[in-house]
Amino acid sequence: MTTTTDQRAAEAAEALMGRIFGAALGAAELFTIYLGDVHGIYRAIDEGGPATAAELAERTGLDHRYLVEWLQSQAISGLLTIDGTDVWTDRFSLAPGVREALLEPTNPVYAGGLAAVVPAVGRAFPQLVEAFRTGAGVPYAAYGDEAVRAQEMLNRPAYVNSLAAEWIPNVPGLHDLLTRGARVADLGTGAGWSAIELAKAYPAVRVDGYDNDEDSISRARRNAAEQGVSGRVSFEVRDIADVAANGTPYDLVTFFECVHDFAHPVEALTAARTALAPGGSVIVMDEHADEVLAAPGDEVQRFLAAASTIWCTPQGLVDEDSDVVGAIMRPDRLRHLAQHAGFGQVDVLPIEHPFWRFYRLTP
Repeated sequence: MTTTTDQRAAEAAEALMGRIFGAALGAAELFTIYLGDVHGIYRAIDEGGPATAAELAERTGLDHRYLVEWLQSQAISGLLTIDGTDVWTDRFSLAPGVREALLEPTNPVYAGGLAAVVPAVGRAFPQLVEAFRTGAGVPYAAYGDEAVRAQEMLNRPAYVNSLAAEWIPNVPGLHDLLTRGARVADLGTGAGWSAIELAKAYPAVRVDGYDNDEDSISRARRNAAEQGVSGRVSFEVRDIADVAANGTPYDLVTFFECVHDFAHPVEALTAARTALAPGGSVIVMDEHADEVLAAPGDEVQRFLAAASTIWCTPQGLVDEDSDVVGAIMRPDRLRHLAQHAGFGQVDVLPIEHPFWRFYRLTP
């Protein structure tokens, strides 16, 4: 039987409906995951053992009725197991994999940061809706504390597990430089985990982290103290364009997943070049966007494109004269920015990662 145009359209519409339902399901479950994380319910089960709703209410101080509903949803979603069928009296346990994915913040598969993205965007969403009409930006602060928390949790596992073990060894000469001792500027440092892990791996380095968000820098200072590196890692609230103002020459300047967010990326890269000591270089880790547009794209490209629309670009558009790139940072775009910032060479580094691409910029 020949498939008619109307049949193909109906099949496509049905498939799209299923995809949209799946997206709604995922968003709803992320909200429940966030509730379990922020209220410590997963941890209470992990540390105290299997429990009924009443026992968890006693452990956590949370409302019993809400816990019954939450526990039921988690069991149906497969994140908890139940030793019977009565959600009021039977005991719940963590399902396999939940501890690693939601309770171990340095585990390579930790995904707790993704759950925090949803309430963060929810806080800012009324402003984002209006911004589509006005063209105004949506400030980072509008996304609330969850935004800083989400950024911190999303990237920390990679810094802990890959920065020193995989990434640095694939940058020619960098391991030796850091082993001997180097002065490093980590620009757009956020909560500081990239700077902290660099200092932990290389005891001879001194790292200065800069970011213009006060909440992020407060967290970074606290994190450095807790990790025992505050004597070699300092953090300062500063506009990145002013990084060279203190006159410190840096052997290495790093941008970890932030250039695409900047309202003025050329100015930031220019400041990094100006701050370099003779023979120094800049390392950029940014999004692994396809080199050319593929539509429809795979799941990674879909995630980057959506994040660019609701997170990266709105925050970068806060400045009226913004030249923000957004999360679809293709290699040609980064080369163009680096050229205008005065760099003579841009090399794509041989580091494989599904979400990030790595560059070395030299004057």
